[in-house]
Amino acid sequence: MISEIDRIWEYSNYYGDMVATAKRLHDAEENYAAIMILFNAMELIFKSVRENFDQNINQDLVDLKNKNLITEDEFSFLNDKENGIRVVRNIMTHRNAYQYCLEDVDGIALPFADSGTWSIVYNSYAPRIMDILVRVIYKSNHQMD
Repeated sequence: MISEIDRIWEYSNYYGDMVATAKRLHDAEENYAAIMILFNAMELIFKSVRENFDQNINQDLVDLKNKNLITEDEFSFLNDKENGIRVVRNIMTHRNAYQYCLEDVDGIALPFADSGTWSIVYNSYAPRIMDILVRVIYKSNHQMD
């Protein structure tokens, strides 16, 4: 059975290696780095599929939704202004992440300063991100223009 990483690698060795690196870092319990690399690979794959590297992630997501490469539910998961992947990514890359918390489904605050939070983030988000990436790649390669 071919893995999601292998499917991404078939699309691009470079992006496949990035996602495989994220998985290896996760396996080594370096989850902050794993998430950063996975988020970076996600953004680059979206830009690659769109063949446009000049726009921001919000514009990429809107375009992918408009072209039916992601569903409304996936768009919300990735771009929701309160708890979407983009919020976590922005905190990690544009702010001092350690002063923030992630609220889980039970309303419990998980501080980003706690390394265990990054494990929860990876385990919670990585499988769905990988699934979305594989489907976006597949749909973009099979879409009729």
